[in-house]
Amino acid sequence: MEGRNSKKPLSFLAILFLALSVIIVIFGLYTFYNAKGMSYFSNESEACNNCHIMNEVYNDYQRGSHSQKIAGKPRATCNDCHLPHEFVEKWVAKAQSGLGHAYAFTFKLDVLPTNLSATPKSKDMVQNNCVRCHSDMVSNVVNPTLDPHNNSALKCVSCHAGVGHKRGF
Repeated sequence: MEGRNSKKPLSFLAILFLALSVIIVIFGLYTFYNAKGMSYFSNESEACNNCHIMNEVYNDYQRGSHSQKIAGKPRATCNDCHLPHEFVEKWVAKAQSGLGHAYAFTFKLDVLPTNLSATPKSKDMVQNNCVRCHSDMVSNVVNPTLDPHNNSALKCVSCHAGVGHKRGF
């Protein structure tokens, strides 16, 4: 008669599931390391250039006024323009963007564009950040209370399309 504490052998499916889980975790950690995943937790613009598809955009940024350094720091980083500045919203947007890019670069390599283009959501973030940083100068030109989804509202990049970088907007 078997006791209550006798161990049952693991089923084949449990062993297979465990082995696949370990392989997926190892592959994920290797990919995260190889893709310089920790750099994406920083505010450094260099992290955005980890992927070759961003080379031209990053080079444009490097030549632009926002990358000029003041007291050793650039006037604006990629995150300053392309992400919300509220803590939770910033990290949610970073996670969404990162997972979307990781998925595309893993499973959609055959349909990747040569240059990335801003989504409507990204365009709204950029507009909000332009107004946030430059509200002193633009308060007479752009009404920051305008609905950003209103296509007839004046957008900063309508006139200043190449300020951050020339491509992708």
